[in-house]
Amino acid sequence: MTPTSDDARRVNEKIAETLRDEIRAGKVQVGGKLPSVRAIAERFGVAAGTATKAVQLLMKWGLVTPDSTRGYFVSAQVAGDEEEPSPSPEFAAIMREVESMREHLARLDERLQRLEESEKQS
Repeated sequence: MTPTSDDARRVNEKIAETLRDEIRAGKVQVGGKLPSVRAIAERFGVAAGTATKAVQLLMKWGLVTPDSTRGYFVSAQVAGDEEEPSPSPEFAAIMREVESMREHLARLDERLQRLEESEKQS
């Protein structure tokens, strides 16, 4: 039986999930080098393209970053099934400032519309 693209996709996801779990368990620390695509392919008995797609999933999930000459490195330690981390105080302050600016711009827009309407009536 020839595997379908859905089967291959599931293999990519299973490999990525296994690697994610290993990162979660601390087998590869933040900043540590992920095994090469070739080594991942050999370990899981898949083609290099399949291993590459698994690593791309890890990149999409924000867990690894590529270095064009040295390979892939762990960029984030995955916690268990915890909640999303709360935003930093700096981020929260910036978002409050952005909201304040939006409110101010809305008031200015309303004022401009009133002025334009009164101008038309004159």
